Formats: sequence, C-alpha cells, structure tokens
Amino acid sequence: MIETRPLPDSPFGVEILGVDFSKSVSDGDIRTILRLFHEHEVILVREQEMDYDRYDWLTRHFGNHHPHFLDHLRLEGHPAILLLSNIIEDGNPVGVFEGAAFWHTDVAYEDPPNSSTVVYGREWGEQGCPTHFCDTRGAYDALPDTMKERIEDLTVLHHYGNREDLNEHSKTSAEKLTAVQKDRIKNVYHPLAKRHPFTGRRSLYGVAGSSFGIVGMPDDEAIDLLDELRDHALQPQFTTSLDFQIGDVGAWDTFSTLHKATALKPATGSRDRRLLWRISVNGFPRLLASEASKE
Repeated sequence: MIETRPLPDSPFGVEILGVDFSKSVSDGDIRTILRLFHEHEVILVREQEMDYDRYDWLTRHFGNHHPHFLDHLRLEGHPAILLLSNIIEDGNPVGVFEGAAFWHTDVAYEDPPNSSTVVYGREWGEQGCPTHFCDTRGAYDALPDTMKERIEDLTVLHHYGNREDLNEHSKTSAEKLTAVQKDRIKNVYHPLAKRHPFTGRRSLYGVAGSSFGIVGMPDDEAIDLLDELRDHALQPQFTTSLDFQIGDVGAWDTFSTLHKATALKPATGSRDRRLLWRISVNGFPRLLASEASKE
C-alpha cells in the first residue's frame, strides 16, 4: 500500500513508501505515484534495487525519454542515461562533474523542454552531496497581483548556459561543451509564467540559468526582472535540499522547480565517490493522459 510522508524540514516535496520498483507495480499504483509527483513537485523513493531495464521501465511512465544534449557524458550503451558523478578516469570526468552547480531548469534551452527528471542513486560519498530545489510554483503564487499581471504574457529567451557565469572553466558555469555541441546551440522561447499541462497552475519558469532575455524588452531591464524573480523564488520558504543515497529514486517536475547540485572535489576512493543515473523526459505521462488540464 502506497503511503507518503513529508520530506524532513521541507516546505514541499514528499517521500513515497510502500512500493518496490524491482517487482511488478500496477498501473493504478503508478498513477498514484505520478499524481503525487505533480502535486508535490519533488518525490523521493528510498531503498530501491533496479537494473537498467527496470530503470528504463520506470522512467518511461513519466514521459518520453529525451537523450541529453551532452552526448559525450551519456552512459555507453544506454543513451537516455546521463551520468552525474565526481569520478575521474584517465583524467576525464565520468559524467557531469561541475556543470550543474548553479540554479537552473533542466533543458529549458530546448523546445520542447524537459517535463521531468528522474535520478537513481548508484554510489554515495560519506561526505554527502545535496541537490537543492526551489518551488517556483509556490513562488509564483506568492507574487503580488501587480507582478503577476506584469509577467502574464511575457516570453523568455533561453539558450544553453548560466547567465550568471559564462566562464566555461568555472565551477558554477554550465558543463563545458564540445565544438560540435556549441554549433548546435540555438535560441528557444518559453513563457515566463508557464502554465503546467497537468495541474494547470502557473510557475516562474526558468528564471535562473538558461534565461538570457525577454522578448520586446531591453536586455538590462529584462535581466533586472529575471534577477528580481529569481531572488524572490530563492527565499527559504520556497527551497529545500535532498541528498540522494544508494538506492534512492528521486524525480522533480521541471515545469515547477529550479534546482542546483553541490560542487564536489574529485573522488579519491570508494568512500567519497558519487554516481547518479539521470534520465530526462518530455511529453506527458501516458497513464494520466485523460487527466491533463483543459485550461
């Protein structure tokens, strides 16, 4: 029987209990999990044992697999899986090492963007490595009506990168790209006050990270507004953190959250190694297709 409990000391998110993804799980239970996911924005399911096939099976319930733009950091033989780690082999990082230690919305620099991200803990360092989350839906709800009216119809320009740190060698910049990947960067456009396709609720979409301008607005004014909304969203009442350990499944709604990783030093041995599998999805959960918002 599926049960929930709030995440410790967190204003949002929920831990789900009573499910074992290594075994058969009914469509009804998957629907329950997906509804909880959209209601709470971040979910955590601990102590799971999954191989590639079960992880593939689980993540496809959230939407369509979307192999990551950083194709050189995917898991060989499993292109949907992006590796997140502090492991260095032959002088090269195994997966994303320092390229996510800034507030951002996953794959907002593409169209269509991600709808969710699902990670699975494979190795965990004793020093910990929390991932920080921001509830941009709650942040939107808390805005004054005058600001909601101001931003209602605004469209934001996104492209790959961190607008606050464009030095690709910095620990707080976006992951360094290959020359081929740089040639693939393009501008895309998303609503600032984005309406969620399932809940119908609005959020402050992508106000940190890949947002670099606002259509029809001078650059300085646009950045000032984006910075103001980012600072509003990052207040303590809208933020929390999770440290994904071995066997943890975590998922976050990328339409309704910002997040950032904690920068780690390179691993020196088994006691400080961190490794997560990550799969990005877009589109909508098949099992909830009839429940999408009609707004």
